[in-house]
Amino acid sequence: MKIPIVNEQDEIIGHKDRENRHSCDIIRITAVWITDENGNILLQQRKLTKKYNPGKWGPAVAGTVEEGETYESNAYKEMEEEIGLKNVSLIKSQKFYGLSNTGKRFFQLYTAQIPRERERVNN
Repeated sequence: MKIPIVNEQDEIIGHKDRENRHSCDIIRITAVWITDENGNILLQQRKLTKKYNPGKWGPAVAGTVEEGETYESNAYKEMEEEIGLKNVSLIKSQKFYGLSNTGKRFFQLYTAQIPRERERVNN
């Protein structure tokens, strides 16, 4: 799988295989924070077998943007793949740039509010 490599202005400057990227390469990440009408937040625990941050808690959905995807299309794809949720409107929120223990990245956050009624139907 190839992922976009971007510059400090978040412009694509190339693509690399995920395994061949260098820690100085800047990549794109999406995340979706899901709440209900009472403000409860759905969190996801990372698999214990993950290479980075195993077992840590984070947003309900997160993923690396792949070649040919936008931040938004990746967020919708990851939401369906990871928690089986579709036909939900996402609200674009803040974009962050920073350095993590795995490298440099732009991190686009989306939010969604799901009524508790729907949560029970999907579970």
